[in-house]
Amino acid sequence: MKTPYDTALRARQREVDDLRTSIGTATQRLAEADAGRLAITEAMVRESRIAAGDWTLSAMPYLARARAERERLAELRRLADAELEALRHQAIESYGSLRALEGAADGFREQADRAAAGVEQASVDDFAGARFARTLHLARQARARDAR
Repeated sequence: MKTPYDTALRARQREVDDLRTSIGTATQRLAEADAGRLAITEAMVRESRIAAGDWTLSAMPYLARARAERERLAELRRLADAELEALRHQAIESYGSLRALEGAADGFREQADRAAAGVEQASVDDFAGARFARTLHLARQARARDAR
């Protein structure tokens, strides 16, 4: 059954679905930044060991560049984490609104079902009342005939 809430319900459902997708994307960016930072840290350790074993190699330029990249990834992670937090908050609000709309639509349907059931019951009562009145009328006619 269609309700006045169906359009808003579909729009809110699309919004929740879009937020779900956005949360997945932000989570993926967060994981990629963490993995990149871990890989850079491991590479820095490895390169420092190699440079420590050979006095002709200097790891300082590489380590400076790697630290800068690690800081860039840390900033990306902070941004992705902030975005994820905002998206989660927005998703909570949208999901709550979606549930409220679903409740309103269900209430509308229940009310319409109750009204239809009331109309049906009134119709059945009318038919039963008419049948009773007809039976009563026929019984009175039969008594009146017998009384003559």
